[in-house]
Amino acid sequence: MPSFIADNYTIIIITLGTMLLGLVNGVLGVFMTLKKQALVGDALSHATLPGVVLAFIFTQSKSMIVLLLGAAISAVAAMFILELIKRQSKIKYDAGLALILSAFFGFGQILLLVVQTSGNAASAGLNNFIFGQAATMLISDIEFIAIISLVVLFVIILLWKEFKLFIFNNEFYQSLGYSNRITTIIFNTLIVIVVTISIRTVGVILMSALLIAPAVAARQLSKKLVYNTLLAGLFGLVSGASGAIISSQVTNLATGPVIVVILCTIVLIALLFAPKRGVINKLIIDKIHQIQIRKYHNLIHAYQENGLLESSEDIIGLLEKGYIEEKSNSYYLTDVGNKKVESIIGERK
Repeated sequence: MPSFIADNYTIIIITLGTMLLGLVNGVLGVFMTLKKQALVGDALSHATLPGVVLAFIFTQSKSMIVLLLGAAISAVAAMFILELIKRQSKIKYDAGLALILSAFFGFGQILLLVVQTSGNAASAGLNNFIFGQAATMLISDIEFIAIISLVVLFVIILLWKEFKLFIFNNEFYQSLGYSNRITTIIFNTLIVIVVTISIRTVGVILMSALLIAPAVAARQLSKKLVYNTLLAGLFGLVSGASGAIISSQVTNLATGPVIVVILCTIVLIALLFAPKRGVINKLIIDKIHQIQIRKYHNLIHAYQENGLLESSEDIIGLLEKGYIEEKSNSYYLTDVGNKKVESIIGERK
C-alpha cells in the first residue's frame, strides 16, 4: 500500500482535489438551481477568461493563485455589470447573461490569441483554462483549491437556515430582519469563488455542467433539500474523481469533458430510471393504470353513476371480490368497490 501511494501520489492528490471541487459545485449548484440562477455560473465562467490572460500579461506568471485572482476580479466585474443591467435597464435577465458571456469570452479569446502569437513561450498552457486539465496542476495548486473548497462548504453549512429561507420564502426572510442585499452578496461571492477555483479543472466552457448537472440528477431522486444537497454533492464528487483518474491515464485528454460526460450519464440515468420521476417508471405506471382501467371500466362507470352497476360479463368476479353487492335485483358498489375505484383514479393524479 505505501508503495502504491508513493507511485501514484500526484494522481491521488489531484483526484482528491477534483473530488472536493465536484462536491462543493454539486452542493452550491442545488441552491443556484432552486434560485433559478442556473446560467449564472456559465456566464461567470466564460467571464473569467480575460481575467486569466490579463493576470498573465501583467505579471508574466502562471502561478495558480495569480491566475485565479485575475479570474476572480474578472468574474466580480461581470457580476457587477450583470446586477447593473438587471437593476438599471429594461434588458431581460437571460439576455444580460448572454451579453456578459459572449462579450467577456470574446474579449478573452482575443487576448489569448494575442499572447499566443507574441512568441512568449511562457504563455503555453493558458488554453488549458478553456477545457480544463487537472493533470497538469501542481500539488500546491490542489492544496489551495482544497482549502478554498472546504471554506465554501463551511460557509454553506453555517448559513444553511438563512440560505433556505432566502431562496424559498424571501419575503418572510426579510420580515425576520435579515438583509436581502447582504445575503445576495454572500451568495454571489460563493458562486464567484467556486467558479474561479473550478475553471482550471473543468474549463470555462463546461463549467456550468459541473454546477448544475449534479443538482438536476439529485432533483430527480428527491424533493427534500437535505437529500438534494447530499446527492448532488455525491454525484459531483464521483464525477470529479472519475474524470481526474481517466484523464490522467489518457494522453491529451482534457479533464473537463470527461467529468461532464460522466455527469451527463448520471443525469440521463436519473431522468430515465428515478423511482418516482423517471421516464421509464412513469411509462410503466401509465401502462399498469391503463390495464386497470380496462379491467375495471364497469366498476369505474358505476362509481360515476352513483354506485349503480349495469349488467356486465364480469359481475360474478366483482361479487366474489366484494366490489359490488346485489340489492333488489340491482348491483351497487360496496365500500371496498368505492375504495378500489378511488385508488385507480388516484394513481392517475
